Amino acid sequence: MESFNIVIDIQNSTFSLTVQPEEAGTYKIIYHGALVGAITMGRSEGLWEALPVDELDPGIFPMYEHDAEKDEVRIVLDAETVKSIGAKIASYPN
Repeated sequence: MESFNIVIDIQNSTFSLTVQPEEAGTYKIIYHGALVGAITMGRSEGLWEALPVDELDPGIFPMYEHDAEKDEVRIVLDAETVKSIGAKIASYPN
């Protein structure tokens, strides 16, 4: 599967993220060319989980760092954001 873009809302701000499918149902989440993290379908059906940062292989992407001077909202893969991203991935046409 090719990379694709999704749009989500975080704290009343809209973000366009790139989703890069990896092996075993894992998806890297990229914002402006930087790796925010990765999510995967959890053991419980329908429950998405963020992978721990120390398990990530960023590959060609630098790690995302919040720039308080340019970005009002920091993108964090908390439970609500992961659920929102997972729903967009699940509804994306294959």
